[in-house]
Amino acid sequence: MSSCNLLTLMLSSSFSSRQPLVLFNKEPLSGLNWLKGVWRAEYSGKVFWPTIPTMTFGEELIIQEAPVSVASGMRFLNFSARAWSHTTLDHLHDEWGYITVDPTGKVVLMTAGNNGFSTYEEGTLSKNTLKLRLADIGRVSFSRDLPVKELERTFTLKKPNRLEQWQRMRTATHPTEGLLDHAIVVYEKIG
Repeated sequence: MSSCNLLTLMLSSSFSSRQPLVLFNKEPLSGLNWLKGVWRAEYSGKVFWPTIPTMTFGEELIIQEAPVSVASGMRFLNFSARAWSHTTLDHLHDEWGYITVDPTGKVVLMTAGNNGFSTYEEGTLSKNTLKLRLADIGRVSFSRDLPVKELERTFTLKKPNRLEQWQRMRTATHPTEGLLDHAIVVYEKIG
């Protein structure tokens, strides 16, 4: 008996109705297998924004299976990203979070970053593309960055060992409507 089935059995036996709980299983995450791994971009990250100079950066992205939450039975992938300046090697920012798929097939990415932002993004998964849009955002009141109003993040597997991330966004000041390109990163799979 698998641990998920055992958990369902244990939880259902503790309720008087004896109805099994519906728990998330591993299948919804299987569509994201192509995204799992350690991905690194040494020199291929590019940032564009009207209020900052265009720059290149490096980034390491780690996406791996997370332990199953016994309380909810939900399955997640751990998500972490660490970026640095290509020219100075200064640390730029980190993001930590989780990716999951709800029973309807909608993909959810939740992140918290050391720039004072936390995001909740929802999207769709096609064969080798994950497209997410900002559903909600929180930020510390004293963040120096402009408030983000819209964000779109797309991951595309170009080759078995090559992943591209493209971010477009709108802040409180730029652009007045629509989205602008913000960052493009091309990663090589290293693990």
